[in-house]
Amino acid sequence: MSNHSHHNQSSDSHDSLKVTAAAKRELSDPIEGNQVLPPWLLLVFAAIICFAGVYFGIYHGGFDGAVFNESESTPALLSSKKAGAGAAAQVSVELSLVEQGKAIYSNCQPCHQASGLGIAGQFPPLVGTDYVVGSEKRLVSILLKGLGGPISVGGAAYNGAMPAWEKALSDRKIAAVASYVRATWGNTAPEITEAKVAALKKQLADRSAPWTEAEILAIPADAVIEGAVDAAPSASGASAAGAPAKAASATVDLDAGKAQYMAICVACHQPTGLGLFPVFPPLVNSEYVKDNPERLVAIILSGVMGPITVDGKLYNNLMPPQGAVLTDNKISQVASYVRSAFGGGAGPITPEQVAEARKKYGSRATGWTEAELKAFPE
Repeated sequence: MSNHSHHNQSSDSHDSLKVTAAAKRELSDPIEGNQVLPPWLLLVFAAIICFAGVYFGIYHGGFDGAVFNESESTPALLSSKKAGAGAAAQVSVELSLVEQGKAIYSNCQPCHQASGLGIAGQFPPLVGTDYVVGSEKRLVSILLKGLGGPISVGGAAYNGAMPAWEKALSDRKIAAVASYVRATWGNTAPEITEAKVAALKKQLADRSAPWTEAEILAIPADAVIEGAVDAAPSASGASAAGAPAKAASATVDLDAGKAQYMAICVACHQPTGLGLFPVFPPLVNSEYVKDNPERLVAIILSGVMGPITVDGKLYNNLMPPQGAVLTDNKISQVASYVRSAFGGGAGPITPEQVAEARKKYGSRATGWTEAELKAFPE
């Protein structure tokens, strides 16, 4: 009897050990809650996002889904290959207004489509319409100030809002995109010069509201833009209508500044300079761009941190400092390009001005706050 009892106890112990071993092999039950990602993994993700932003900014091809346009991209900045003589000769050829306008039209394509036919009931077509191929004054007026309210195009009714582009695009870019839509999709109207855009912008300087259909139709269908003065070399070699611009281009290379912008800034502030709300603030018509040049250089040198209000909207992010990355000459170029393209034609910033600002702020270890930037004189 005792032997039998002992045998049962041994058997029970053996079974218990088997159960315990099986239990140990089981995974623990899942628990609710948030798991913190390791810091190294966050750094990997951040590096991938930064690289993707820079890569996309350089290789965006004018943001045109149908064509890669080398005039709006700078792939050489990420390529170790040297451009051959043929490539150098190709780059040196200046594109016509229509060719330039094809890349700029990427701003218009989401609404008016690559075909220029628009979207029925929402966005009117540009093909064969009098607003495009008729009066040049009507078309440029719309591009400068925008259009709002109901409008009839091609016998169909539309009721939306077209934004004004005078602050986002330079006179030349407006002339280019206007010339492009007048010469594409079977349209055969002549191009519109940069001088005509500048002249009409001056005439409409006091207007802030978008046009209505009645106001646009009040402009004669054959109206031309008067008062345009095309730039021509004078005896001294300066432009009769734009001596300051000539002097600026001789001092600062704006094309090099554009290349710097497309390599470093475009991922955040976008090719249009309009930024990405509510993460990256716009550069277009920003007080930080067009006003005190020393403040703009200080921002590029040391960066910005914390909340900041631009054009009445709040942004809260970090702009990295570029003082250790860019030379005085490169900061001069990119700052001058930004002021010229997005700052309402504000004057250039010379390398000497950058060097002077670097003496004052080059040793700063933290980004600027909004309160500190506001303390700069306008």
